[in-house]
Order: sequence, then structure tokens, then C-alpha cells
Amino acid sequence: MSTDFDFQSLPEEARAQGIVKNYLKDSILHYQDDPHNHVCFVQSGRAFATAIDVDGNEGFVTEYTMGQFMGCEGLFERNPSKYQIVAKTHMIGVLFARDVFIRLMNDYPSLNNIVIADLTRQVRNFARQTLEANSLSVQGRIAAELYRQARPIGKTPDIHIIRPTPVFSELAQRLGSSRETVSRAVSKLVKSGILERSTGALVVPALPKLKEQIR
Repeated sequence: MSTDFDFQSLPEEARAQGIVKNYLKDSILHYQDDPHNHVCFVQSGRAFATAIDVDGNEGFVTEYTMGQFMGCEGLFERNPSKYQIVAKTHMIGVLFARDVFIRLMNDYPSLNNIVIADLTRQVRNFARQTLEANSLSVQGRIAAELYRQARPIGKTPDIHIIRPTPVFSELAQRLGSSRETVSRAVSKLVKSGILERSTGALVVPALPKLKEQIR
């Protein structure tokens, strides 16, 4: 899910203003109700933004992956955020103080393009998630997510692969479902021949058949 830009495309002078940080898996990168004081560029790894309600229930908000910025929502306002950010893998991020990042955006138009491209993608993903949540069954949403993760394999146009095998607990969290529901849905697709299990991957023999499950 990375953008067409990467950290190496940032101006050298802008890179020098950032601090490289390592985050362990399950580290909390940002606490709910805290304002965003920094912007973090994800150089490697993944993180989930989740919101905790008054009853302690956790809801998925968005995912951050390599090439994205975390914290841009707070660039021009100091309101408490509505979510926390937790590392799902080991992560390497490049941290910029909020005021420094605003100055860098003013100084380097190319940085503006990268930020706008990332925010545009985040808005598009949020709109898609909302539409799918309101129009698809749980099974359909699982199929849709697997369809998005499938990539061509070899020279056969219809054969695709999902590698690595999705973590069912993460997929469930992203879709507001349960691990057991995701596991059952994948098993059903395997029994139907729509998916095939392989070492560390799921093979999609005919992508159009998986697409038919998105309903």
C-alpha cells in the first residue's frame, strides 16, 4: 500500500530534520486523546489506528504502511485525536516535530506533493471502507480484502497469490469481525476451490471467481 514516493525522494535538507526511530511490535506510537505533536514517516513496518469507546471496545480506523505519514491530521489544529496508533510489526519511522514539518512543507513543494498524495489515498481508503461496511456482507468484505491483496503470479493472467498468508486476527480487526469468522470464510473459499493453501501463501487459481464472492 505504499505511495509512488519514498523517503529517499525527500530533499536531503528535509531528511536531515527528521529523527530515525525504531518501534517494537505492539508499541503504542500515539495515545488516544493526545494531540499530534509529531509527524512520523513510515520507513518500514505497519501500524493500526484504532479507537476505544467508553465500553472498552476497539474499532479499526486505518492502517499505516511503508511510505505513509502518521500524524498529518494534527498539522493545523491541536485537538485531541480520536484514536491510538499501535505498531503491528517492528517499525522504523522518521519523526518530525510538528512545527518543523510545517516549515519543511513550506520550504519544499515536493514534500507537499508527497503529503497530499498520501492524504488523498487515506481519504479514498476510508470512503471505500465505509461503503463496503454498509453494502457488503461480512463474507463479501473478507473476499474484497483478499481480492485487493492478490497479486499476479507467473505468466498466467488469472492465477494470483496472496503472500504472506493474511494474519486472520489482523484481518478480523480491520473488518470489524472475529478471527473465527475470517478463518471459516477462508476455509469455505478453499473448499470451494476459489483459494488454495500453499506454504506461507494463499493461491487464487481464478481471480474472477474470487471477485464473484464480493457481495
